Amino acid sequence: MGKRLSREEVVTIQVLAGKGQNNSEKIARPWGVTEGAVRYQRGRLAEGVEDGRKNKPFKAEAVAEVIRRWHEVREEAGAKRPVNVQELYVY
Repeated sequence: MGKRLSREEVVTIQVLAGKGQNNSEKIARPWGVTEGAVRYQRGRLAEGVEDGRKNKPFKAEAVAEVIRRWHEVREEAGAKRPVNVQELYVY
């Protein structure tokens, strides 16, 4: 599931933008979020409107229990390779 920016992170983006930091990639990298997420937040801040996505549920929320169990099964089996979404689909 994607990472949502906390209120503190949004405020930090606002502060950095106010100090002239205009490179979204440099702002995004320390938090492990996408450059697009930072650009979106900066645009919302510039328009003076609230983030319309913050209260929306994650799309994967409906299958979160299946995903959690799949991770458990992988750990029990000693899975060493990265997560593969196709493998989850088959599961």
